[in-house]
Amino acid sequence: MRSPVAFSLFAAEVSGHGSVVSPRSRNSIDYLVGVNVPAHWPSDRGCVNITGDECNNGQSAFWYSQGCFIGCDACDHFDGRVQTDLCGSGAVRTIADEFRSCNRDAATGSPQDIYRHNPWSAPGTAPVANPCGLAGGTPFAEEVSAAGDYTKTIYAHHGMRGTDLPSLNETEVKWTIGGQAEVTLQIENNHGGGYHFRLCPAEEELSEDCFQRHPLDFVQDQQGIIYKNGTVLPISGTFLRDGTHPAGSMWSMLPIPATWFGPRCIAGDNDTADTPHACEAWEHKLVDGECKPCPETLGSSCSRCDNGETPSFPPPCEHCQGNRHDLGIRDVVQIPANLKPGKYILGWRWDCEATAQVWSSCSDVTLVAPESIV
Repeated sequence: MRSPVAFSLFAAEVSGHGSVVSPRSRNSIDYLVGVNVPAHWPSDRGCVNITGDECNNGQSAFWYSQGCFIGCDACDHFDGRVQTDLCGSGAVRTIADEFRSCNRDAATGSPQDIYRHNPWSAPGTAPVANPCGLAGGTPFAEEVSAAGDYTKTIYAHHGMRGTDLPSLNETEVKWTIGGQAEVTLQIENNHGGGYHFRLCPAEEELSEDCFQRHPLDFVQDQQGIIYKNGTVLPISGTFLRDGTHPAGSMWSMLPIPATWFGPRCIAGDNDTADTPHACEAWEHKLVDGECKPCPETLGSSCSRCDNGETPSFPPPCEHCQGNRHDLGIRDVVQIPANLKPGKYILGWRWDCEATAQVWSSCSDVTLVAPESIV
């Protein structure tokens, strides 16, 4: 097993970050002590509240799983950007090309199709370390690469499992069975891909299996962009069912197109000048260039394709692209009519495309029968 200390070489990398804002997630627990982002991150990141009020979402955007490739049985916790078939499974993309969120000019399966092994290529099939995420993205106590940071508080610490977090139901969130419910989220650092929502009864073990039994559909004409003042701009979202897991589950492509994934190429500890497609010295920073295959060696980090300021698809609004910390996303989900009343956990899963990472969060909701609403 590689030591987490090896990550120190890659501290300059930027990792995707995102979280649900409402209903408040358990992952936001550090808001109770005023912590909003890890101590060495910019203090103005905050979050976007659909009410337009001030927003503190704790460190909810730092709960994820790292090194999670399609075709693998488990995440390796190390290789977020190695861009390879890590398990040798031969797993291939299951979604149509029109739903690719980045590197669309590369022919499917070609050497330039470098992001094809990452979770969004087959939504829902990549493993996760925990269905509610790990604090800082790995099980290690230490801070790691790709912005795998987490400031320890009395409530949580780096490597903590999201399923061990307590409920934060200050005021109970009630959703009507058979009705519709609003959910808001925020993508801090954008690595493309898409997401979906699902439910698990609170009395059951919080697991991927449980969540996958209860996927939620989107109300497709209700997606919007949230501005800091709470204004919502309606947009036409992009949704898909084909090629997703569980079969037929509905996912949304991120409506905000990604730009600038991170340093173009950083060599791993064992890479040499003779390594095929080796990283070059000029690539060790945020810089664009020709779309080329990656070294695919353990510990290497590569974002050589579509890693620039031009988005892969038209933004839904002016300047709505890249790593925006002042925009949120509003969705409305359909609550299945066949569910029983009771307490549930709302799970959010974001499968990245440019990295082998899955972001997760878990929120408490109570489902009630229609006749119980006055």
